[in-house]
Amino acid sequence: MNVLVVEDNKAVSLIICRIIEELGHEYVLAADGEAALRLYRQRNVDLLILDVELPTLNGFSVAREIRNQNGLTPILFISGNNSEAYRQQCLDAGGETLMPKPLRPSELRRWLEVAFSQLAADALTPSSAPA
Repeated sequence: MNVLVVEDNKAVSLIICRIIEELGHEYVLAADGEAALRLYRQRNVDLLILDVELPTLNGFSVAREIRNQNGLTPILFISGNNSEAYRQQCLDAGGETLMPKPLRPSELRRWLEVAFSQLAADALTPSSAPA
């Protein structure tokens, strides 16, 4: 699977990318919203990990643009703001969930394992097979 990681904090992106590699998947990294959209358009992305607070274009705007292009790519939002209202904004923008910062690597790993399993299972269903 290919994961687009959109995070402007190098320490946080290092943790995320290391877990993705350990799970046997590939990633591409963007440090701002505009780069994220550019990479999303250029590459085959199966999953998106998206910080909300980004330079140039925030995560909500990125998610809405991606949803307009393809409503199927799962989006995991990450943010230091974990209020219920903020969580609802993430869902409204098209995210599956919001994971609070500081990230807990074990929690991120579990979420990714489930997401990768679901994506793999969906890829094998007859309705997704080419005609």
